[in-house]
Amino acid sequence: MATAGNRWGVVMSRNSGYSNQVVELDFLYPSEGIHRRWETGYRITSTAATNDQAAFILSMPKRKPMDETQETLRTSAFPSGHVKEKWAKNLYIASICFGRTVC
Repeated sequence: MATAGNRWGVVMSRNSGYSNQVVELDFLYPSEGIHRRWETGYRITSTAATNDQAAFILSMPKRKPMDETQETLRTSAFPSGHVKEKWAKNLYIASICFGRTVC
């Protein structure tokens, strides 16, 4: 999923390894919705933002991972130091986006 200006681009696939997907779309950051979905086994698989909306695609994997930790971060500058710290803890970037709403 990607955006350009106020246009959305979405790619759909069959046999993707997911059993279900949901979209959390908000004018700010849909923190409550993301945490609610995490509690039921969904994981963020894509993010995108326009000037006034942020979208998070959360997917239910067909096979439950042993330990899949996800964290989100909202910031106005690219978090190079934060990313390096997380890499050292075996957390890797799964998705990134930029927009006025700051994903």
